[in-house]
Amino acid sequence: MDSLKSYLDQGTNFVKEAWKELAKVHFPTPKETMQATLVVVILTLVMALWLGLVDMGATRVVHQLIS
Repeated sequence: MDSLKSYLDQGTNFVKEAWKELAKVHFPTPKETMQATLVVVILTLVMALWLGLVDMGATRVVHQLIS
């Protein structure tokens, strides 16, 4: 029975500490979320373009070496 009480106390203590930590979290505003999403989308498109160009160049080099 003591072990059950100990587990319940540990669980209660964990929830209390987690709640305290959650109160410290900064949740972004919708505007901040939109800005961060826009940055991610733009960087993804830029990287996709860059990797596409590098792939095209590498493909041409390999074809020149094979031919």
